[in-house]
Amino acid sequence: MLERLLEASSEPVWVFAIFLAAVSACHFVFIYKYPLNVKQWKLVEYVWVSLALVSVFGLVEEARSYKAQNLMIQSRTFAAEKIVAFENWLEVYEEYACVDNGDDAAFRTLCDWVRIKDSDLQLILQNEDFPADVSKNFLSGIEQSFKGLSKADKDIGNGLHMAYVDAREQFLVASDSVKRSLLARLLVAFAPLVFALAIAIKLTKVTGEYRLCK
Repeated sequence: MLERLLEASSEPVWVFAIFLAAVSACHFVFIYKYPLNVKQWKLVEYVWVSLALVSVFGLVEEARSYKAQNLMIQSRTFAAEKIVAFENWLEVYEEYACVDNGDDAAFRTLCDWVRIKDSDLQLILQNEDFPADVSKNFLSGIEQSFKGLSKADKDIGNGLHMAYVDAREQFLVASDSVKRSLLARLLVAFAPLVFALAIAIKLTKVTGEYRLCK
């Protein structure tokens, strides 16, 4: 049912057809069949304004949803950039410890640690939808003393890792804000149709008041 309403609301032809039908029906009922007096037409003002206000709420919800979707796309792109930077950091030190200094036994501990972390990260990324959940303690063990990995290097790695964790949290928050309640979906679905009905009532009111002024 909601899908059909959305389809009708998104088609200008259908909205215009409903508008014409509403104008015809309102004119027939309130001008010819049961004509209203001046006082009653004044009360009709509240009806069409209220309907127009409902349609405005629908437009506001659509704008909010559009903003939330843009924020979600931006946060997803941001998270993708952060995970790539983190992957690059692991790959650089894997190349440095395992290839460039692979013959040096002093680099073996760093080589084994970086390989394990890189393998774990790839496994997580392959088996989970993006952005994958890379735990906050993923770099556990980095506080150990590794040949070829200074404190500054460790801080960079931790910074890149936490930047991704924070970016993922932002994406999850943005994804939740995109979700709509049933009321919000109904407001969006009905907004064009309700506005068409409001204008139809307003035109009928103008016609009715004009006839009374003759």
